[in-house]
Amino acid sequence: MSYKLDRPSFQERLDYFVNVIRTDIINGIRQDGTYLPAESALAKQYQLSNKSIRKGLDQLVEEGLIQKIDRVGSMVTPRPKASITLNFGCPISLTTDFLIDDLIAEFGRRNPGIHVRRITLNHLSYAQSAQEMIDNGLLDVVAFNSPQFQEWTEEGLVPLLEKLESDPDIYPIAEEAFIVDGVSYAKPISFSPVVLCYNKRHFREAGIHEPDSYWTWSDLMRESTRLSKARGRHGIYFLPASENRYPVFLLQGMNRRPSGANGREPGDDMQRGLQALNGLIGNREVFPNYWAQGNDETVQLFAEGQVSVILCTYFNLNEFAHLPLEYDICPLPSLQRGDPQRTLLLSIGMSLVRHSKWKEAARRFVDFLASADAQNVIRERTASIPARKASAEQPTAEGRNQPSRYAMFREMFPSFSYHRDLGLQIKDLKQFTKWLKEYWSDMIDADTLRIKLGELYGKGLKPGESDTSVDEIAHR
Repeated sequence: MSYKLDRPSFQERLDYFVNVIRTDIINGIRQDGTYLPAESALAKQYQLSNKSIRKGLDQLVEEGLIQKIDRVGSMVTPRPKASITLNFGCPISLTTDFLIDDLIAEFGRRNPGIHVRRITLNHLSYAQSAQEMIDNGLLDVVAFNSPQFQEWTEEGLVPLLEKLESDPDIYPIAEEAFIVDGVSYAKPISFSPVVLCYNKRHFREAGIHEPDSYWTWSDLMRESTRLSKARGRHGIYFLPASENRYPVFLLQGMNRRPSGANGREPGDDMQRGLQALNGLIGNREVFPNYWAQGNDETVQLFAEGQVSVILCTYFNLNEFAHLPLEYDICPLPSLQRGDPQRTLLLSIGMSLVRHSKWKEAARRFVDFLASADAQNVIRERTASIPARKASAEQPTAEGRNQPSRYAMFREMFPSFSYHRDLGLQIKDLKQFTKWLKEYWSDMIDADTLRIKLGELYGKGLKPGESDTSVDEIAHR
């Protein structure tokens, strides 16, 4: 994520300085044997004191990335000429999701003959950009999250990847997203369900009990109304059109009965979830009429106290690590009392390109990221959940602002669902996202939205055809 407070804390500024210099060195922007700017210049550039700059430089010295030359300056450490350079394609979010640059640096220290070059792939056309680079021999390892890998599979691109051995020490559900015809094509590194994140102080000051797994969305709306009245601010927010948020409501709508039971299609029961979604985001007393550019802005609204509750992942919690924010998490509400819990799961894995020139070195890098050493770094230094069981179940590290309910994911496994459980291809989900935006903008009506959703499932509903759950869609 790119979100930072207007007045970032000292630790955030220091971490940012170290991360920028580290990344520049790893990616060859600052070449071996060259010198960093003077400490005074770095202090001015990164809004830190000279003492703080020295502290950051000392950390880079410990990592073996720079050497301090007395009376001369800080020199980028000359490294043994790498005989192998691995090209690693991934989204920029991995720098905060689980400190990928730190892990790359550690891998380099352990494998001095292998240099890993991180390449940021276009998140808007991830599969296409990864495919083009693989076809041109420009990638050795590529990272996927679960919906990206689903799209990759649907596009018939799995043969571009190497088959991998399953690891019994990895949570099986984290690996499920990357299994095709019984074969794994990615090693899971981290995963997260979508959860409810709330400001404990806001609830306490309003005299409202904190949310728990017994809550329904109606309970959340009722208590959010009380929060809004008590604080003069909105109660809850998430980006409605996010394909990692609104599908939660579609999945919960499918809880009524197995898909296709009693002659009904999945799209019919999804209308039940849409009814709850539209009722929530259409309530201007609790939900602001705010169109964020991404989930970063949702996190910012929460961090600034503009809203009291958000839908987020464990990855998002990394933005709160150094903030004086009193918060916690709990499972998402259900549509109705007694419904089984259900939420969306995101898994991140690393795939080995089948025709990589440096396949064994690439395999070593992938294995390292899934190793106990790397997974322990994720657990100790982030709020993300490692895919390795023993690492994930370690006690929460001190000195980081992490939720007291961090370990609740261990009890939530039965509620986890992937995007594929919607029964839609990713291209269809993207099309439905467009229709939802049109509906929320009053460009199409509820009946048209109902028909379009039916078309995705091949029902071809006609205008005026009756379906109780469809006709109950709440209007804004």
